[in-house]
Amino acid sequence: MRLREFHSQNGLYLSIARAFDEVVSRVRSASVGTSLGSPRGLRLGHGWRILGASRIHVGSGFEAGAHLWVEAVAGADATARTQIVIGDQVTVGDSVRISAVSSVEIGNDVLMGSRIYIADHNHGSYSGTESSDPAISPHRRPLRGDPVVIGDRVWIGEGATILAGARIGNGTIVGANSVVTGTLPENSIAAGAPARVLKQYDRATNRWQPSNGGS
Repeated sequence: MRLREFHSQNGLYLSIARAFDEVVSRVRSASVGTSLGSPRGLRLGHGWRILGASRIHVGSGFEAGAHLWVEAVAGADATARTQIVIGDQVTVGDSVRISAVSSVEIGNDVLMGSRIYIADHNHGSYSGTESSDPAISPHRRPLRGDPVVIGDRVWIGEGATILAGARIGNGTIVGANSVVTGTLPENSIAAGAPARVLKQYDRATNRWQPSNGGS
């Protein structure tokens, strides 16, 4: 929204506050961007937390609301290569957290709401022969990673959680407060905990059609 239009709808005081915030945001984003390869058009809200910047790649046009937390975890269980890759023209809301010990890849033109949690790992292992002993503190259980991949043009609703091993196909919509634990096919609408496919886009009819089953 242009400043003149904003002023006409919100008055002088809020317009001055907005203009001040814009200046602060530009300075803040430019300083943070130098540690992330200086991507073009980076815009970050206040209260950000970025850890492991050398293992994070951010594309151009990335915009985030307040309290963004992006962390490429270091340590014995982490890989040495780039762990978090964010594509071009990605926009996220407030209080979004992205954490990786293995790999989180986010495609281009992705839109996320607020209060979203994305992580490729768990504290401990809870299946197979190496199950974690509940007598051991969760703080001391080794981090176990399984890469997360989010495709291009994905829209993730408010409060969603994307867990280790999740794969979200291009063009897919994830409903608010959903929990993604597995694979969601491209061009689908999914919701729930765990998220299941509700609709898929039919190229023959150019319509979203109800799905015959979950994924």
